Amino acid sequence: MSKNRYGGVDSYAAFFIAFKVRQMVRMPIFNRDDFEDLEQELMLAFIKAEASYDPSKGHRKAFIKSIINNHARNLVINAEAQKNWTGQKERSLSETLLDDVDHIELLDTITEAHLPWSDGYAPLSIEALELVMDEERIIRDMPDALRETYHILKDYSVSEAAKLTGIHRSTLSSRAQNLRKYLKKLQEEK
Repeated sequence: MSKNRYGGVDSYAAFFIAFKVRQMVRMPIFNRDDFEDLEQELMLAFIKAEASYDPSKGHRKAFIKSIINNHARNLVINAEAQKNWTGQKERSLSETLLDDVDHIELLDTITEAHLPWSDGYAPLSIEALELVMDEERIIRDMPDALRETYHILKDYSVSEAAKLTGIHRSTLSSRAQNLRKYLKKLQEEK
């Protein structure tokens, strides 16, 4: 005798829903108390989607799996959003790591190397700032026509820019080529 307690529902769908729910309750965002709720959610999703099954598009089991998997994924996403679960635990910096005799707190284990403003990160931020400054200087020193071409082609393809500006596509292509030559020349000078 089948263990399908949902009368009139495809037995494979009932089996796969129970299988998926067992997987989900093992996740940290769900617990055993959520089993029936999750099972009902997935069953409702299947019942609503069952009418849209088209045998010419694929096998029934594949249809059932895709409906259940997609809805289960959406349930997980929603549960994570509601609980704002990141997979990390919040810890106090005053938390004691060893027994009460040694009194070593988490704050005592953090060195300057762990801090975002430590020497390890400073060269990266200075380098990034220098690149931005170089880019601004290069754009500022460009001839007006090349600067206009740069700003247009930064956001659009040649074809899209041609449609937006009313400039012929071949004209914009030659301007883009001139821009590349200009930038290549600047690079060679360095």
